[in-house]
Amino acid sequence: MTSGAQTRKQKLSQNSLERREKGKLELRQTILEAAVKLFEEQGGFENFSLRQVAEAVGYSPTTIYLYFRDKDELLFYVAMEGFREFSERLEAGYQSTSDPLERIRTTGRAYLSFALAFPVHYRLMFMQRGDFLERTPPEGYGVVIDGFEVLNRAVSEAMQAGAIAVGDVQAISSYLWSGVHGIASLHIATPYFSPEVARGMFEMGMSVAARGLGAREILVGT
Repeated sequence: MTSGAQTRKQKLSQNSLERREKGKLELRQTILEAAVKLFEEQGGFENFSLRQVAEAVGYSPTTIYLYFRDKDELLFYVAMEGFREFSERLEAGYQSTSDPLERIRTTGRAYLSFALAFPVHYRLMFMQRGDFLERTPPEGYGVVIDGFEVLNRAVSEAMQAGAIAVGDVQAISSYLWSGVHGIASLHIATPYFSPEVARGMFEMGMSVAARGLGAREILVGT
């Protein structure tokens, strides 16, 4: 076989491999999306089965097991998809303004917007499977804690700019996080706690936090 023919054969083989890998990734994503839809229909993920997911995507349960070892692993991947979106939204909120004060508020708003848009993921990530926070991310996923580092960064920069009183960055970030987490959890767990009420509570909470952080103008406004 000539070197030219060998090169063409190698390229064909590589292209075939890439197509198979792409197909696997697409099917994995289809399975995850079907699982989330199933959770939404059932009002939770406690009573689902991989057989139900298989029926939803039109494959046999055996095929599902080729991608996920068991129900717990599938839930973990659903959570990781959530953490990916969560981190991207927080980063977008942070990047939406250059004002160090406003960044704290826009980051918090991004957090709440994620919870309102993805309640199934949020419940899995922060309300019922907190152990997922400690697991090593699968290949292709970022570190879970990266999303929280965005808030730490915003708080640290506000301190450096003299916009808020200097203090323990981690403690202040945790305090702010606990507030928005509480609002998000109430919305998800309580049908009467509407998105509009949740957003209003968030803005009020940020105004209260502003006074405690020594910057009356921080986080206040529209």
